[in-house]
Amino acid sequence: MGDEVLNFANEIGATDLKTVFDYSKFHGLFKRRNYFLLDKDKFLIVKISRSKIRPFWGLGKKFFDLFNTLTEKGGNYFFVALVSNKSGWVLSKREFLSQISDESLSYSENQEQYKINNYNLKDHHGFTSTEGFLKKIGLFK
Repeated sequence: MGDEVLNFANEIGATDLKTVFDYSKFHGLFKRRNYFLLDKDKFLIVKISRSKIRPFWGLGKKFFDLFNTLTEKGGNYFFVALVSNKSGWVLSKREFLSQISDESLSYSENQEQYKINNYNLKDHHGFTSTEGFLKKIGLFK
């Protein structure tokens, strides 16, 4: 993971989940700094593709289950697929679940993760600035 994820999170004022939750309980889960809280009930899963040729992003099943549980009674989570520290795409929980339901999002049984490819990300999911991102998720800076 490059600095893009942390730069993006800092720019939008997100808090690392390692500082929000009881670290001892979630120590093994949040090894990487890709999971954030924005506002009081908006969780962010922020990833950057390691492949420049054929970009894709992954979300492990255990994280998918955790964020669905955390937002079961309220709140929302967003999957952020970055291409830089200011641009990328964002899928809401509803959009993510819809793509799973219609089987347009692939799942790897071996790796136990959902794979998000370029064809899963439409123009209307895109943003080119942190302000644009905040508008997409219903927050204004």
